[in-house]
Amino acid sequence: MFEQQSHLLASCKPAILISTLFIATSTLAVEPDHQDQTKLHDIAASVSAKRIENDIQALVDFGTRHTLSDTKSTTRGIGAARRWIKAEFEKISAECGGCLEVLEVKDTISGEKRIPNPVEVVNIIAIQRGTDEPNRM
Repeated sequence: MFEQQSHLLASCKPAILISTLFIATSTLAVEPDHQDQTKLHDIAASVSAKRIENDIQALVDFGTRHTLSDTKSTTRGIGAARRWIKAEFEKISAECGGCLEVLEVKDTISGEKRIPNPVEVVNIIAIQRGTDEPNRM
């Protein structure tokens, strides 16, 4: 019986050691900055369900955003949708003092079964760079 208890204790030693180290290091952890937490709560609270609904409806109103749809129309298709998205990102950036870098990333796709003719694909991207590591991806 004593031998079984000794074996059990020996097998628990690594877990006890790890638990002790975890408890010791967790007490040294830096307390979170409550100002940052408040800022994050404010950001989350400012999300508007109505704004999200309006954005979705605006995208629906373009009729289609299929890769091969109209790129010239100002009211229908993928071209109109991407111009609207770019304008929205630019508006947001203007409101935050230029905090977003808005880019069009273009590429021509061809030679694929589902794409009979070469087509230009354009992605609209908004980047908000960090202050500590602005080039980190």
